[in-house]
Amino acid sequence: MGVYYYVDDVTETVRTLRQTGHENLRVYSAVPYHDVERALDQKQSIVRWVTLGGALCGITGGFALCILLGGVVAAGGGGKELVSLPPFVVIGYESMILLGSLANLFGMLALTRLPELKAAAPWDPRFTEDRIGIWVPCAGDAAVKVRELMRGHGAEEVTIHA
Repeated sequence: MGVYYYVDDVTETVRTLRQTGHENLRVYSAVPYHDVERALDQKQSIVRWVTLGGALCGITGGFALCILLGGVVAAGGGGKELVSLPPFVVIGYESMILLGSLANLFGMLALTRLPELKAAAPWDPRFTEDRIGIWVPCAGDAAVKVRELMRGHGAEEVTIHA
């Protein structure tokens, strides 16, 4: 675990670590840094597509519910139209918002692997203030090499956890 103050040092460290074959890095920071995200080679999240899928299911289900229930109620007569879209828009819209937001929530939780029941890396409260942490899972000689690499790239503190 390396603790850094400057974002440029973190970016260079992440690039160097990835070039040396360390793929499973974790960076802890209070705010997002786009340079670090690019260095980690993170892809765009698919949460937006999960949300769109939930919203489309919601609007389809809302309209289907109204149309099917309207057909059942109007089957008894009364001379009303079976499908009248203007009043169904409200139910369709509300269903779209409900299922879209639920899909967003569950998609985000699933893709970020939350809740994390067992901590994969040690935590330092300084990461919520003004420091940035890099966790590199490795052992043996690789841990010694990573420690020296981090120190060479401006780490304030480097600790090896068992």
